[in-house]
Amino acid sequence: MPGQPFISLWLDTGNHANKFVIPVRIAGGMPYVDTIPGLCALKKQKHRMGHAVYIFNTFALFVLLLVLVALPISGAQAEPVGSPPVIAKDGEENLWNVIINGVDQKETVLFLRQTDGKVLVSGKDMLRWHLQLVPGTPLMYQGDAFYPLDKLAGVSYNVNAATQAIAINVPGGGFKSNTYSTANQSPKAIPSSLGGFLNYDGFVQYLDSKVQVNALTEFGLFNRWGVGTTTLLGQNLSDAARIIRLDSIWTTDLPDSMTSLRFGDEISQPGEWGGSARFGGIQWATNFATQPRFIPFPMPGVTGEAVLPSTVDVYVNNALQLSKDVPAGPFAINNLPVITGSGDARVVVRDLLGRQQVIDQPYYVSPVLLSQGKHNFSYETGLIRQNYGLSSFDYGRAFLSGTHRYGFTDQFTAEGHGELLMQQQTLGASTDILWPDVGVFSFSLAGSHSDSGIGSFAALGFQRQTQWFSVAARTQIADKNFTQIGLQPGTLSPREVSNVSGSVNIGSYGTLSLGYIRQDNRDRPDIALARASYNVSLGDFGAMNLGYFRSLKGVPDDSIFLTFTFFLGGQTSASLTGNIQKDNNEATLQIQRNLPRGTGFGYRLLASEGSTERFDATINLQNDVRLYSAEVSHFGGQTGFFGTVSGGVAMMGKRPFFSRRLTNSFALVHVPGIPNVRVYADNQPVGITDADGDALIPQLRAYQSNPIRIEQADLPLDAQFKNLELEAVPYFRSGHELNFAVKRSRGALFSLVLADGNPMPSGAVIQVIGQGEEFPVALKGEVFVTGMQAKNRLRATWRGKSCEFSVPFPEMKDPLPNLGTYTCLGVTP
Repeated sequence: MPGQPFISLWLDTGNHANKFVIPVRIAGGMPYVDTIPGLCALKKQKHRMGHAVYIFNTFALFVLLLVLVALPISGAQAEPVGSPPVIAKDGEENLWNVIINGVDQKETVLFLRQTDGKVLVSGKDMLRWHLQLVPGTPLMYQGDAFYPLDKLAGVSYNVNAATQAIAINVPGGGFKSNTYSTANQSPKAIPSSLGGFLNYDGFVQYLDSKVQVNALTEFGLFNRWGVGTTTLLGQNLSDAARIIRLDSIWTTDLPDSMTSLRFGDEISQPGEWGGSARFGGIQWATNFATQPRFIPFPMPGVTGEAVLPSTVDVYVNNALQLSKDVPAGPFAINNLPVITGSGDARVVVRDLLGRQQVIDQPYYVSPVLLSQGKHNFSYETGLIRQNYGLSSFDYGRAFLSGTHRYGFTDQFTAEGHGELLMQQQTLGASTDILWPDVGVFSFSLAGSHSDSGIGSFAALGFQRQTQWFSVAARTQIADKNFTQIGLQPGTLSPREVSNVSGSVNIGSYGTLSLGYIRQDNRDRPDIALARASYNVSLGDFGAMNLGYFRSLKGVPDDSIFLTFTFFLGGQTSASLTGNIQKDNNEATLQIQRNLPRGTGFGYRLLASEGSTERFDATINLQNDVRLYSAEVSHFGGQTGFFGTVSGGVAMMGKRPFFSRRLTNSFALVHVPGIPNVRVYADNQPVGITDADGDALIPQLRAYQSNPIRIEQADLPLDAQFKNLELEAVPYFRSGHELNFAVKRSRGALFSLVLADGNPMPSGAVIQVIGQGEEFPVALKGEVFVTGMQAKNRLRATWRGKSCEFSVPFPEMKDPLPNLGTYTCLGVTP
C-alpha cells in the first residue's frame, strides 16, 4: 500500500548473479513478507545454484522470516491503549466524619453517593488510611480517582445521617502490608591514602648456658587499592643467622560485592569435605566480613495482622527483642536477632483500644545454610607451598580449585567443589537440608582420579541445637584410591572418620558435654577417643570444670582432671587443677593478672607438683608503644630465662608513629597543635596526643563503626570545635585519618592609644591585616581580638582616619591574656 514502510532483504550466495531481493512491507507496525515474489525469485535461482546452495538459501530465508516476526520494527508498532477512566456524571457529594474499625479519624472527607446507593471514596484518602486500592477502573471526579467501598473484600460500612459520619469496618487483610527488617546496613568504609606499618617481635632465650635470639618481622603497605604484607622469620641471630620468608600477600577487598581478591601466599578453601593447602597464587573469594552486619544465613521472621494501629512486641525465648509501632494491616518483621539453633518467637500485638493478640512461631537457625539466592564461593590457582617455615620459596605442583555454595531455598543449600592438578583431579558435591522440627542433614559425594586409580568418598552428617541441648554427628568413608589437596603424594586417605558430640544445658546446675572421635587409617595407627566434661558457674566466686578423657585404641589410657577457677577481682584470677593419669598424678596452682587494654602490667605465677616439678614466673609490661615480657622457668631440673619485646611502627602523614603491634586496622587522630589530649575508643582510653596534636589508635575493627572521642576537659579554654566524637570505618589492616576540627581562638585583650597618649576613640574598628573579621574598640581604648599569631600587624579605622601597629602574641597558659598597652602611629589622612 502507498505510504507503508518498505524493506529489502538480500540473500547473497557469494556470486553476484545469484543475489536477489525479497520485498518486506510494514503494516500496522508488523512486518509482512511478499512471499510469492520472494519464493518465486528464490526458485528461479535454483537452476543457477547447486542443490546444497538452494537448501541453504531456503533455510536462511526461513530464519529471516522468524527474526522479522519476533522483532517488531522500531518506531512502527503502536503502544496498546488501555481503557480510559470513567467520568462520574451523577452522584451526590457528602462530607462525612470518618470512623475506621471503631476509631474516630477526626477528619471530614468527601464521599460520592451514587443513585444506586453505592458510596465511593478518593484513592488518596484510601492510601492515607493504608487501605488497598480496589482493582479495576476508577471513576474520575474533579480530577481525583474514586473507588467504590463495597468492592473491597470483607469491607462493610454504615452511614449515620444524623451525625454525618460513616463507620467503615475493614478486616486486617484489607489494609496494605508493611514489612520491616531489624538488619542494619553496614557503614561504608573509607579508602585509605598511602601508608605503611612494621610489626616486630624479638625473642631471647638463655638455656643450658646458651643464648639464642630469634625475631619475627612483618612489613605492610596500604593504599586505596588494598593492603600488602610480608612476614620474615629470623632464626639463631646470635649465631648462624638464618632469614626465612613466611608469607607475602596483597589483598584487595571489595565491600560492595562482599568479595576479596588476593595475590600471593594463601590457604585454599576446603569446602564442606575437601582438604586445604598453602599455596602461592591468586584467590578470589566471598568475604562477608567486609559487611559485618550482613547475615548470609536465613534468619527468622514473624508475621501478623492488625486491624488498628498497634504496638508489636517480639519475644525470642521469652526475652524481649523488639518493640515497634505498626499501622493497621498485615505486617512482617524479618531478620529477628536470635542465636543459632531452635527456639520460639512470640509476637504480642496491642491495638489502640487495648485489645491484645498473641502469635507463637517456632524457628530454627543454622549458619551452615545460605539464604535463598545467596552465594558463597572461593576460586584459587597457583603452586602448592612446600616446607613452610623451613624454606622461603619452595613451591611444587600447580593446581586449580574452586568451591561454590548456593542457597536454592532457605532450607536447602548446595555446594560444588573441584580440584585440578596435573596428575590428580577431584570433584564432588554437598547438600545441607534443614528439617525444621528435626535439624540439619548434610550429604557429600566425591570422586577422584590419579595415578593410583579412581577413588570415591561419601559423608553423612546431622546436627541439632536447641536452648537446652545440642547434638552433632558426622561420618565419612573413602576408598584407598581417593585423594585430594592436603594429602601428600603417596599418603592414603583414612578408611573412616566419625565423630559424635552432644551437650545438655542444666540451667544453673551447669552444662554436661560428651564426645567420641574415631579414625580408621590405612597407613598409620587408628585413633579412637572418648571424652566427657561438666562445667558449672559458681557465681561471683568462680567456676568448676570436671573432665574425663579415654583413649580406646592401643593401650587404654584414662585421664581425669578437675579445675577450680577463682575470680579475685579486676583482671586477676587463680586456678587450681588436679590431673590423674596412669603413672602420673599432678596438681597445678596458677595465679594470673591479664593485661589491660591500655597501659599497664600483668603477670602469671605457676607451680606444679607431680612426677615432674615445674615453676614459672612471668611479668608483662605494656605501654602505648611496646609490650615487654620476662619469664623464668624451672622444669625437669633445668632453669631457663626468656624475654620478649614486641611493637609496631605506622607510617602516616609523612612521619612515623610508634605503637603496639598493629594486627588490626588503626587510626591517626589529629587535634591540630594541641598536645596531651586524651583519646578514647569505645569509651576506653587508648592514647594521648603528642606535641603536634597527633595520636595513633591501634586495634580498630575493620569495616565496622569505631567511635573515637577526645576529652573536652583537656582542650584549652579558648578552643573552638565542631564535634568531640568521630566515627572511624577503616579497611582491612589499613590506616584511617580522623581530623578533629579544633582550633584555638587565640584571643587577647589590650589597650590602644594614639601618639598623643589619648585612648583610641570608642567605636573604632580593629582588623588583623590579612583577615576579614573586625573588632570594635570599647571605652578607654580597650579591645579584644581573636585569631592572632605569634606576630601580628593590625589596622585601626575611625571617622575616616586609620593607623597601623604591631602586637606580638607569645605562647602562654592563660587562655585570655591581657597584653598591655600599644600605640597606633602614622594616622592618615
